Amino acid sequence: MAQLIPELEVVSLKPQRILHHARVPIEHVYFMESGLVSVLSNTDGVKHGVGVWLIGREGMVGISAVLGMEASPHRRVVQSEGSALRMRVTDLRSAMDNLPSLRPVLLRYVNGVLVQAGQSGVCNASHSLSQRLARWLLMVHDHLDCVDLPVTHATIAKMLGARRASITEGIHILAKNNVIAQGRRLIRIVDRERLEHLSCSCYRTMRIEFERHLLPRQAQPSLRPTCDRPPTPSARAPVSLNSHGT
Repeated sequence: MAQLIPELEVVSLKPQRILHHARVPIEHVYFMESGLVSVLSNTDGVKHGVGVWLIGREGMVGISAVLGMEASPHRRVVQSEGSALRMRVTDLRSAMDNLPSLRPVLLRYVNGVLVQAGQSGVCNASHSLSQRLARWLLMVHDHLDCVDLPVTHATIAKMLGARRASITEGIHILAKNNVIAQGRRLIRIVDRERLEHLSCSCYRTMRIEFERHLLPRQAQPSLRPTCDRPPTPSARAPVSLNSHGT
């Protein structure tokens, strides 16, 4: 894919930056190198929208452009700081026409996204909030490739379409049982195996598809402690749940 390099621009992604507005023509796509982007759908009675799917280090922001659409009903917002390679949509479509190997790669990713979005809908309708919370934390771990997740209770509530008080209660239970630990604006996964056990089968369905199409050489997510951020307190150390992470 060396032919793409002249068309790619390295950009920094700061939290809360909106990469795509809903129903506004998409001018650029972003190939993620690090960080986390959420795709949000507006719905009645929810001010900031509800999470539809997540995009991490393996992904691309702007699949509508791959499918030939000019805009999307969804908004793409940076949740965790990172970087990406930005490309104009016009250049992407030219590359898809001129590089026969590019289109199948992008369409495999689109298929993975469709599986994630569809399974999330099934999960939201069928499983308890505690199972959905465990599934979401596991997915963020996969996308960020580290055990320190820079997310807040408010962010999780928005992504799951739940009350923040309910999320806080669920986080408290997980922390009390040493499945996770919590610092300021941070959740650390302490026992991933137990978190997988607490999740539902939806996570495994998403993970299998993720590995099959996107990570053929990586069978397990990394257990490195941080996402290229300054060191944080030990996961086993006591942490306050009163004001942190809300």
